[in-house]
Amino acid sequence: MTLRIRFLCEQDSGPDRDLSTDASAGETVAQVAYRAGVLIQQTCGGSPSCADCRVIVKEGGAEAFEPMEMAEKSLLGNVFFITKERLACQAVVKKSTTVWVPNPKRIKDKRKK
Repeated sequence: MTLRIRFLCEQDSGPDRDLSTDASAGETVAQVAYRAGVLIQQTCGGSPSCADCRVIVKEGGAEAFEPMEMAEKSLLGNVFFITKERLACQAVVKKSTTVWVPNPKRIKDKRKK
């Protein structure tokens, strides 16, 4: 089943970059992003251990993804309904959705502090 993922990518300046691409149920957001050329910060290579690949779900809600597994919950906590954050490397798509992707540069700057 073909789905659509819309990526709203934060830029250094100006409006967010808006890109939509096809996805298949069972793929992670990170896999779809990589194929579409969307840069999502990742240090651990999807193990998950770094939590750098946080994205914010803008449309589709929790129903657009498979439920969080324990590894993701241990990094993010159980507050999805407040923060709308998921780890791109762990968020397995099951319905069309829109996610906001923070600028990888901002994540690197945040880590330096």
